[in-house]
Amino acid sequence: MQMKPYLLGQGVFHFVDGSVSCPPSHIFDSSAGSSSTINPSFLRWKQHDQLILSALLFSLSVDVLHLVIDCSTSHCVWRTLKKALASPSNSRIMQLHGSFQNLRQDDSSVSIYMQQAKSLFDKLAAAGRPMSLKDFNLYVFHGLCGEIKDLVKSLITKAEPLSYADLHNHLLTHEFLHNNSFHSMATTPSLLSSSSLPQQPPLLPTP
Repeated sequence: MQMKPYLLGQGVFHFVDGSVSCPPSHIFDSSAGSSSTINPSFLRWKQHDQLILSALLFSLSVDVLHLVIDCSTSHCVWRTLKKALASPSNSRIMQLHGSFQNLRQDDSSVSIYMQQAKSLFDKLAAAGRPMSLKDFNLYVFHGLCGEIKDLVKSLITKAEPLSYADLHNHLLTHEFLHNNSFHSMATTPSLLSSSSLPQQPPLLPTP
């Protein structure tokens, strides 16, 4: 999962993997003869865990958020997602590949389209069926809108498949140049009609 390096770097991965279990919420108070005293260790653990839980939920996309709606701890979220998304079931793999085959840019920007493609790419990797960069390139090329598809001929002939970052940069540049060209063509007629065309000489009075 993409959050694992971040959690390890922050030194809190032991919360999500269950290495550190939740302390008891109350401790025995010998002076009061009851267990009514709140455990300070529990309060600290709860505070840390809720911060991690918030970070995990914030990082999830809408299509998987419903899987963890009932989870109240970071460990519950991690365990649920690991079980649901890392299951290499044939039905899930087929579903992800089907979503990739049906992915189209349409009216979306290059950035949004590439984010959708990267999301599917990452889900396949998390499910234990990583996609090769070559196949990733082909799926992305297949779903591009017509205005950008003319770039595919030059990219597809490269000896090595492009990484996500390189492919994204190529498509962004082409999108920028295409939009600039379209804008110039749209403004040219008005300029010609107002200033570039020769003016008709005025009519002379009839003698």
